[in-house]
Amino acid sequence: MSVAIFAPKSKNKKIVGRGNVAATYASIQGSCPSSCPLKDGGCYAQMGRVAIHTGRLDKAFVRGMRPEAIARAERDAIRASFGGGSVPQDGARGGRDLRMHVSGDARTKRSAAILGQAADEWVSRGGGDVWTYTHAWRTVPRDAWGTSVSVLASTENPLDTEAIRAQGYVPAIVVAEHPSDRVFTLEGSDVGWIPCPQQTRGVPCSDCRLCFDDAKLRDMNKGIAFAAHGATRKIRKHLRVL
Repeated sequence: MSVAIFAPKSKNKKIVGRGNVAATYASIQGSCPSSCPLKDGGCYAQMGRVAIHTGRLDKAFVRGMRPEAIARAERDAIRASFGGGSVPQDGARGGRDLRMHVSGDARTKRSAAILGQAADEWVSRGGGDVWTYTHAWRTVPRDAWGTSVSVLASTENPLDTEAIRAQGYVPAIVVAEHPSDRVFTLEGSDVGWIPCPQQTRGVPCSDCRLCFDDAKLRDMNKGIAFAAHGATRKIRKHLRVL
């Protein structure tokens, strides 16, 4: 069993709309930063069906394995997809889109660069947009990822917004619940928060595409807000808003 896997056609209705979407999964224990308050404490990827995959990946993780090794395994899984040939043109807007590490992260600059290379290769093979999220924004600047992947910085506190933007990222915040289905503001931040359209209106990621273009969100001074998955007590204790 590898520490990272590639799923050619995701069955997750939250991210899949009119076109097909591929996805990768990586070991949480091997790739996520210890600074993430949701790691082993309410992470959606450690609950429900996704936990089946992450549990297996974490079993394959060996103590002492570097995060770069996890990133290379994820890159190689993407590289080997579809026989290393062209990416199917059955995405919402052409090439199949890729949700990078539904579970996992890149907690070092080198790991992010490796995955940025994977995104470059995906696009060069005719793939569609690549998007992901990171809790490692404090130590890994946005430019480490390159330009072929849209990366949003995850937080649970609006006071982190200034530091997130200083690192070049667009923020994505977890809230207990959405106060509105329209753009709202939070004390401690001047960002306009867009409530995730999948959560408020049932629009799948591949149809919405807001998270697919972090540069556009940055120019608009907007961030994405996600209501806590399941709103569990474990997650709520980490939230600093609402």
